Amino acid sequence: MVKSYNVAQGLALAAGCAFTASPGLSFVAVGRQGATPGPSVQQGLPVGQSPMPQQPSLAAVAGVACGLLAAGSVSAAGTTRRRTIAAKASADFAGGLVGSEYHGWGEYQWDPLEISKKYPQHLPWYREAELKHGRVAMLAMLGLVVPDFVRIPAPDFEAADLDFVNAHNKLIYGPGQGPMWWLLVFCGVIESLRFKDLGLDFGKLTLENAGDLNFGKGFLPKTEEGVVQMKIKELKNGRLAMLAVSGCLTQGVVFNAHHFPFTG
Repeated sequence: MVKSYNVAQGLALAAGCAFTASPGLSFVAVGRQGATPGPSVQQGLPVGQSPMPQQPSLAAVAGVACGLLAAGSVSAAGTTRRRTIAAKASADFAGGLVGSEYHGWGEYQWDPLEISKKYPQHLPWYREAELKHGRVAMLAMLGLVVPDFVRIPAPDFEAADLDFVNAHNKLIYGPGQGPMWWLLVFCGVIESLRFKDLGLDFGKLTLENAGDLNFGKGFLPKTEEGVVQMKIKELKNGRLAMLAVSGCLTQGVVFNAHHFPFTG
């Protein structure tokens, strides 16, 4: 389909070049059948003499040739671009860690400080931390925006002056009391399960199981390529969320705008 589209593009270019280059080709209005051509058509010709057929000019032929060349070039460029899309991460970059492929033009091997080369033994920990921070940031972004429109139907969360700046202190009523403690218990359960799987020193952590909480796998695509693409989407959304949350928190505090869209 893409190849056919590229060829069609080139043929359109050819037609355009031909019509532009040839002075003898033009669009004219079609009159009624049997109508006599107007003076503008027969001007300069002896009476009774029909116009000679217009011979294709050299410019028109050159235009068609240029267009066909463009068709081949566009098609070849599209093929080359598709071929350079990396569908699998290189094993020599970050241990083949998912995240450098499917970026349009080759691999996105961005590591200016060469941390992956200097500390390869820490790569599983870096990926575990990146995924955890990205997931928390995505949830935090929801927590920054959604409460301005919808609140949890409980007395603790109904106060109009409750925002992201004072929520921590206002939702702790004392030792072990308040919604913030509920959140701490929830996070503690998840971390305890992670310690159970990987050990207290995370000694069982590898590049393969980094960030894998063994949760929601039933929603993943059934092909290996689809799973890799979903992992990359999570990485990108998590990275974007970390930047977005940082910007919202900073802007909200600096401009004293504690509610969405944090512009005062």
